[in-house]
Amino acid sequence: MSMDIATRVTTGVQALAVPGQREGWQAQHRGSLLTDAQTYDALADAIQADLKARRLDGDLPWGISAAARARKRVKPLRDAAKAMRQAAKAINGTVAAYEETQPEVVLKRREDKALRKAQRKQQLGTAAHNSAQATLQRLAPADSDDGPAGAPKLLGDYFGKQQRGA
Repeated sequence: MSMDIATRVTTGVQALAVPGQREGWQAQHRGSLLTDAQTYDALADAIQADLKARRLDGDLPWGISAAARARKRVKPLRDAAKAMRQAAKAINGTVAAYEETQPEVVLKRREDKALRKAQRKQQLGTAAHNSAQATLQRLAPADSDDGPAGAPKLLGDYFGKQQRGA
């Protein structure tokens, strides 16, 4: 790619804006980053194997020092490969975030949220009304001989009619 950075950025933004090109752009860039990561890993493996084979005077037996030295030298390549894999994941996140900010998607999400909120409010209102009705029924049950439910009662009403002094 010999294009300057401004041209590449403009091309990328234009590709993100068109749904048909979005997936192609994502696959192309993600693929190139993953290929680079595999290349760095392969290069690190080759360099590490070569450095393990080089023993120096004063190394510990069984190649422990050479292996540690080799790992230390290829760590930057391993880090670069890891960064490439993270960048590939970031491309997926970028495309997903871009899709989430499309006006149609935002509008639909807001409508769905308002609908769920209205349903929740209705359910809570119904539950509160039912709870209040149940409480009233429990506090003032309707007896056939006493009168309508909710009518005030006296304590004597619960013990029946008793005659005094008879």
